[in-house]
Amino acid sequence: MILLVDVGNTSTTLGLWDGARVVKTGRVPTTRRAAAVVLAEVRRWLGRRTIADAVLSTVVPAARPLWRQVCGALGVPSPLEVSHKLKLGVKLSYPDPASIGADRLADAAAVVARYGAPAIVVDFGTATTFNVISARRGYLGGIIAPGLALMFDYLAERTALLPHLHLQPTRGSVGRSTAQAMQLGARWGYRGLTREILAELVRGLGEKNVRLVATGGYAERIVRGAGLGLTVDSDLTLYGLGRIYALNRSAS
Repeated sequence: MILLVDVGNTSTTLGLWDGARVVKTGRVPTTRRAAAVVLAEVRRWLGRRTIADAVLSTVVPAARPLWRQVCGALGVPSPLEVSHKLKLGVKLSYPDPASIGADRLADAAAVVARYGAPAIVVDFGTATTFNVISARRGYLGGIIAPGLALMFDYLAERTALLPHLHLQPTRGSVGRSTAQAMQLGARWGYRGLTREILAELVRGLGEKNVRLVATGGYAERIVRGAGLGLTVDSDLTLYGLGRIYALNRSAS
């Protein structure tokens, strides 16, 4: 088994790759903690499974040494670290490829392998990224927007009376309490943001039959019933890490 590690700003997603698919997933907090604590969590998650190698993707540079240490303790002293220099299975038509986040590279690699191109991947995390892949030119770039959770954080931090909330299922057509008004505003407003950005990106791409794929922790809650035309693929980023491993270390 190959350990897949996708370090995000809020949480770190774990996966196991068997050479063709993601067979197990999990999640641990990204907050700064001792390597021994994280290692214990990973070992509990692995159970009796052992790993032969590992792939590391991170958008938190400070977390890289910790995960190198964890991988080393699991018997993998040199995990494959995702960057633009690796084989990705997709061309990068981007002015500064070194600045592309590792998670965005994984999403691009995954969507081309799983769905083909042209495609747009929307990754709903702490930040929401829209990644555009052309059938002719490969990865072009995209859009970065504040994530849904940041809307609640900002309202609580910048107002005197509004509470700090987390996204919860909410019914109704008008807010009948402060909490309900905030929940509806965030959910509906975020769907509107997503719809408008997708429309502009599809229009600007100028290619036919663009696949629209959503992933990330908030994808299902935002996309369900919204009529956005997005296919939710919850393990897309991890699948991309597995594909990158197959194109690089498996081939060698």
